[in-house]
Amino acid sequence: MGTLLQDVRYGLRMLVKKPTFTIVAVLTLALGVGANTAIFSIVNAVLLRSLPYRDPDRLVRIYFNEPGIGLRDVRFSKPELDDLQTRAGVFEDVTPIFEGSENLTGAKEPERLEAVNGSFSYFSMLGVTPQIGRLFGPQDFALGFAPVAVISDGLWRRAYGADPNVVGRTLLIDSDPFTIIGVLPRGFRHPGPTVSGDVDVFGAAGFSSDPFPPPIRGNRRLGAGIGRLKPGLTLAQAQARLTAMAAELRQDFPADYPPQAQWTIEIQPLQETLVGNVRPMLLVLLGAVIMIVFIISLNIANLLLARASGRQQEMAVRLALGASRGRMVRQMLTESMLLSLIGGAAGIAIAVGTLGFILRFVPSNVPRLNEVRIDWVVLAFALLISILTGLVFGLVPALHSAKVAIYAAIREGGRGSSYGTTSGRLRDVLIVAELAFAVILMVGAGLLLRTLRDLLRENPGFNPNQVVTANTWLGNPNDPKTDPYLGIPGKATFDRELLRRMNAIPGVELAAITSSLPTTNINPNAVGGLAIEALAIEDIPVESSQDLRAERIRISPDYFEVLQATLLRGRSFTEGDEDGKPLVAIIDESTGHKYWPTRDPLGRRVRFGKDPTKPWTTVVGIVKDIKSDGLDIDGVPHIYVSTYQDPSKQVSVVLRTSLPATLLEPQIRHEIQSVDLGLPVFNVVSMNDILDRSLASRRFSADLVGGFAGLAVLLASIGIYGLLAYMVSQRSREIGIRMALGARRDDILRMFLRKGVALAGVGIVAGLVFSASTASIMARLLYGVRPHDPAVFLIVPLLLFAIAVLASYLPARRATKVNPIIAFREA
Repeated sequence: MGTLLQDVRYGLRMLVKKPTFTIVAVLTLALGVGANTAIFSIVNAVLLRSLPYRDPDRLVRIYFNEPGIGLRDVRFSKPELDDLQTRAGVFEDVTPIFEGSENLTGAKEPERLEAVNGSFSYFSMLGVTPQIGRLFGPQDFALGFAPVAVISDGLWRRAYGADPNVVGRTLLIDSDPFTIIGVLPRGFRHPGPTVSGDVDVFGAAGFSSDPFPPPIRGNRRLGAGIGRLKPGLTLAQAQARLTAMAAELRQDFPADYPPQAQWTIEIQPLQETLVGNVRPMLLVLLGAVIMIVFIISLNIANLLLARASGRQQEMAVRLALGASRGRMVRQMLTESMLLSLIGGAAGIAIAVGTLGFILRFVPSNVPRLNEVRIDWVVLAFALLISILTGLVFGLVPALHSAKVAIYAAIREGGRGSSYGTTSGRLRDVLIVAELAFAVILMVGAGLLLRTLRDLLRENPGFNPNQVVTANTWLGNPNDPKTDPYLGIPGKATFDRELLRRMNAIPGVELAAITSSLPTTNINPNAVGGLAIEALAIEDIPVESSQDLRAERIRISPDYFEVLQATLLRGRSFTEGDEDGKPLVAIIDESTGHKYWPTRDPLGRRVRFGKDPTKPWTTVVGIVKDIKSDGLDIDGVPHIYVSTYQDPSKQVSVVLRTSLPATLLEPQIRHEIQSVDLGLPVFNVVSMNDILDRSLASRRFSADLVGGFAGLAVLLASIGIYGLLAYMVSQRSREIGIRMALGARRDDILRMFLRKGVALAGVGIVAGLVFSASTASIMARLLYGVRPHDPAVFLIVPLLLFAIAVLASYLPARRATKVNPIIAFREA
């Protein structure tokens, strides 16, 4: 221990003796460790940490699928829920999840809330304890919605000022009174996707009475399910039993389960369903930031190697006085470990100080961001990174110094030339590795940036300029008799009055209504979300195994005109396309090609859903494709229906105007609430902002990996420059002799340039080979770009080669300015 303390004290003295080197190395390390710690804290919270519920490994997401017709995650009925709870024999508990928007009324301002309604065992299944009051229990049971509610910590603080006496107060949701019975703990989050944001209100229902349809097997209104497996039951065993039960149900109820649909039940670990979509992005980001640490380590190893070469005389003297080579290695490693630990501590401080800032730029679709923190796992990771980097950049210089020959080192040290063959090769290898890592990062960044650029150029199918959007939501009271917008007539009256008022706003050229704004990609299972439904086509036999489904979008007659979308054939909707008139629809171009590849779609008839008694809808127009599901998503077919023939209550207003959204927001709010004071108005933004938000995830990945690639190129360039500059300073005597013997300055320039170009070439080729062999890993993050895109694999090496040549030219040019007389005198 005494010897170790002696090595530490000596190492600290050596670091203090060279403050410039120490400061540069510590700051460089702090940057790498800090970036790693921040990104790993996100990866740890999202991907690695168990869900914050009781026995999270037993929680599963339940899917009802119809693979025969290409449908996944279809809705299910109350009898099918009962089958899961009583017949399956694999679940300890099951709850449906009925998600959607609800209106908070009776407050100072109406507010749209995110709500989740489940069974009465929802919270007990998750193992939640309230911070105030109680949660749902058997005493709250009701066939329909129970008149009680549990609220989030956020709503409690926002709407009630964190009043500890909030239990027992009445909450008006869609004009229905609910008694608050409890407040959830601050960190609780619903374990599933929502329409937008955190859930504020939780309700419970029996799903067997109003506003739900009669509980028969064909009335499928429930959109998602979460279950807890029985203890000791594996996922594979549970899946096998559910598959067998689904086969039995298909046989027992053939009228409800057509053979061609192949209806079945699937389960997946709940954590996987939450993070599966963002896993590739986060792993690529973590890989990129780890590469940055490697490059930083290689750069510092080069610095330490140069420093160790300059200390060969010191090491030789210590060896001559009896020190062992093992002691020399330990001393050098102690110094590098001290450097890495100091840099690691500074990196953790940087991560703690900047994590909140970084989280502001993380896309909102990344789940569990509220759980991101610097905990002991993250600190352990930061310590591990610090130790590994210390070993990586300290081991090579330490071993090199230990092999020094005493006589040669004393002689070489006295001469002042320390760029020996061994140290020179080691530094060359380090520079080649730096360049290879830089190429890998640049290729990844190039693919992501090319994807983002192409998406920004993607034609959305409409003109987003000078379009402002706003959203409201017409509530769903539990008692249908109290709903002023029940059915099509009341809803159509509201739509017409709303459009009249929107068109009267000064500066608005034209207004329209839709149930789904383009590229918003709302959760399809949520109430008010996208209506993706099974589809019947008059000309196609029911037995067809095609994927017959479409997204139904409700629009007003002027919708395409407001968006300046192109009507290819047929007609748009008119005010006469209303309730009581023949049902009409407009399809997009892709839907026509998919379902009528050899026939004219105009005049053909379709029917939504599987009920053969529903009326047919006639196709009267074909519009050019609109990117309804996202610029980077090739969505399901889209069928537009008239707002006056559909009772959907999701209302989005689109206005063509030259005025900004911020200026129009108070006027839009006033006009909507003049129609109904209880309606909330939210998300008043421009259509360009909506398009930008739809690309937030890709922009984040591209910007971050691009930033890391730029840093890698900078570090690699500094590495080449530093290597050649060091060679020039150490070989000044040799350069002087060459020039005294008649070497021209061009010869000296070429000699050093050749060295830099050779290193750059080897490093770039190695990086390209590795990138080509691993590019397919990034395939899920790309859109419209191949993983082996020729442009990227051509531009990246040319760009890096040009930078490397420039970095080599500067010290090479300096070598040509060496004065032979001064070089001989200093040598």
